Amino acid sequence: MSKALKAKIDELFEATKDLKSLEEIKPHCDRFNEWISANTNYSTKSLGTVLSRYGFYKLFKSLKLVQGKNADTIPIHDKEGNPKGYQLRHYAVLLCGLDLKEWKERNDTTRVIERLGNDQEIDPDTYLEVTGQLLESADPHELAVGLIAATGRRPHEILARAKFVPVEGQPYQVQFEGQGKKRNEKPVFSIATLYPAEYIIKCLSRLRREAATRTLLREVSKEFPGDLVAQNQAIDSRRNGSLNRVVRERFGNQDDGLPILTFRNGEEQGNCKALRAAYAALATERDCERSVGSKMLHYARLLGHFVSENPTDKELQGVATSLGYADYFTTKPISFPTAPQKEKVMQVRVTDEDYETIKRLQKDWEAPNQQSVISHLIESQEKLADLGKQLLEAKARINQLEKEKEEMSQVQAQTQQVTVNRSELEAMIERMVTQKVEQALSNLPVTQQASQSKPTTQAPVKEQEVIDWAGMTNADLWVTKVKGASEEKTRRSYEAICLYNDTVATGDDDRLALTNQALRELSGVNGLIVGEWIKAHADEVISHNSKYGMQNPKDPSNPTTYYNKRHGAEKITKILNLVNEQFLEGEALRSQQDK
Repeated sequence: MSKALKAKIDELFEATKDLKSLEEIKPHCDRFNEWISANTNYSTKSLGTVLSRYGFYKLFKSLKLVQGKNADTIPIHDKEGNPKGYQLRHYAVLLCGLDLKEWKERNDTTRVIERLGNDQEIDPDTYLEVTGQLLESADPHELAVGLIAATGRRPHEILARAKFVPVEGQPYQVQFEGQGKKRNEKPVFSIATLYPAEYIIKCLSRLRREAATRTLLREVSKEFPGDLVAQNQAIDSRRNGSLNRVVRERFGNQDDGLPILTFRNGEEQGNCKALRAAYAALATERDCERSVGSKMLHYARLLGHFVSENPTDKELQGVATSLGYADYFTTKPISFPTAPQKEKVMQVRVTDEDYETIKRLQKDWEAPNQQSVISHLIESQEKLADLGKQLLEAKARINQLEKEKEEMSQVQAQTQQVTVNRSELEAMIERMVTQKVEQALSNLPVTQQASQSKPTTQAPVKEQEVIDWAGMTNADLWVTKVKGASEEKTRRSYEAICLYNDTVATGDDDRLALTNQALRELSGVNGLIVGEWIKAHADEVISHNSKYGMQNPKDPSNPTTYYNKRHGAEKITKILNLVNEQFLEGEALRSQQDK
């Protein structure tokens, strides 16, 4: 949606920039407002901010304004409502977006005041523990959230812009560069880190090396070349869903029903703004033991709201922005956690053949590295050694029982006073021996008992055939019904729609969102199976739909979207036929018709 809105703003500007009368300008503004109403769901509180973000007001402010030609004069009022002057504004600014009444409603908010009256306490130990776990995670989304929680930076800053440099003599401080909301400015200032600075820098480097992160940055750079603001907005839009899910899971309601970060008044629980607020509260409490005013300035500097090299009193207005975050507090001391100790890794020489085996096992086991494969092999060997030891002990106990049986038989032969019939005595001895053997075997693990049991005469289980899905043609795939075929059909249908949107579709209302219905109709697979596949690949589905503004507008983290309803059944069928012919060799829908 961001790309489409920017295009509409540019279209309106180009159409009206040379017009010199209200009668000529108004029809263009009416069409723009109709498009906003039909294609977006921005509220009164957010529409003005969104238009400003995409340069709407800046564009028309750059024109030469002439009273009665392309602009009109409007009164400017103070906070008591008294006129304090007049301002000339382009007709497009007056006719599009918010009117004066809506601007007043937007600015007359009490959200921050209400939030500060409902402050919430944080347990610093729990917050730092969860943050440390996320920093160690191999999942890039969890790692990114851990860095946000430990540094208070915004998502696009962590994913793309932030540069951290250690501060000499300050192990929990870094020089930060790359703030996202300072247009035409490049401030560099010191911020606190809740974990050691050197460790934070290594974690950030690890995140930037992740394939998913590199792919995201390449895509937004290609989509918005040279426009860092648009790139930052695209990064936030595409990653908000996955990052917010991590925030909800790790900082939201836990097993006891209580969240680690309680709800902030007027905000959803699961978003990264809560992490920025919590970070600033903990870092200020830890590092600034001075007056209330000093703490307020320290808090604002951490959040990047007061970072001028030569500040004046006028810039204290930035502190008011920081108050919107200042609703967390703690009554406990904040510790300085250390970085986890990393085990020393040694080199081991192997033959080429063994090295190929290790690589194959790494792929089969989906291990993160070859070191993990070696560790797994060593653990398996140790388990086998323990099992062998237990089997030897069991054998020794059985031999001991056999010896006791023999001794009892000798006693029987030597004892003349025994009145029991020989056969009865032997039966009794047999029962005693059997009882002891069974008792000894019952103390062994199940795997050892199985190894002592006699082989059965049951026919060996036939090995399951391994299917090379990658090498199977579309024609063969769409007629097979073996296990796994449904998932492969769904995957190929997903890739086909993505390729169509990326290469064939022109953007003139001819793209198709990835939905259960679209994938179900193209692949012919049961909707439940398709739904499970979408759930398992939610990030990829959301990312592709978001790239073309086809995501769920109310909940971008939800892969379900109703974008395709605008096409109608006939147009959807037409697009699916084109996708089938272009990318699936015409096999998908044809095989469905044959059934």
